[in-house]
Amino acid sequence: MIFKTKKPNRKPHLKELKTYGDHLRKKRLDLDLSQPQVAKMLKVVTESITQWELKHTKPQVKQIPKIISFLGYSPNLEQNKIKQYRIEKGITQKEMAKILNIDSTTLARIEGDKSK
Repeated sequence: MIFKTKKPNRKPHLKELKTYGDHLRKKRLDLDLSQPQVAKMLKVVTESITQWELKHTKPQVKQIPKIISFLGYSPNLEQNKIKQYRIEKGITQKEMAKILNIDSTTLARIEGDKSK
């Protein structure tokens, strides 16, 4: 006797999406994609997707624009709008400081201030 059934979702979606890894996992499961498939789309190794989803590491700034493109939206993960903009564009702190014509330590202080 052969039984056919749909493969169950191994883990339910997270109730609160706090990281890029959380957002990637939700989108990946919604699209019924594997980690290797998403890794290929983002041009990273599968281990990167695994590490991001497990919150062991964070994506590098230069990878964020590709992640945002895959998600179809920009998760609002940063309270500081300057830092949020910089990360969404994949710009390092040093590059952003040069664009703004300020010292990188000044930019670090600005980004660290949650009230701005």
